[in-house]
Amino acid sequence: MIDTGISIKLYSFSELSKKAKRRAIEAHREFMLSIMEPDDFETGIVEYDYYARNDEPIIENIKANDYLFFENGELAHTITYCGNHPLAGETHFIFNGVDYLIKKE
Repeated sequence: MIDTGISIKLYSFSELSKKAKRRAIEAHREFMLSIMEPDDFETGIVEYDYYARNDEPIIENIKANDYLFFENGELAHTITYCGNHPLAGETHFIFNGVDYLIKKE
């Protein structure tokens, strides 16, 4: 076995470079639009188009969910447990099938 000593750094949205933020926004916009339909909104296509054309609701959703990213803006696979879950208050990072505890409140 070789221990490379490599550390993996994760970033909040606000810590990303401009280019990485753009990547994160576009990927999340694609995800959000993939799970919604114009019929989901009272105003129909108008509100759907708002999400398709504006960054504000996408950024708001990213920040509200406390997503973590790699330096290039790619979303990191993390889970934050809440409520009555036995791990409530913990955030875990899943990498190559291994679960790492990264934050405990």
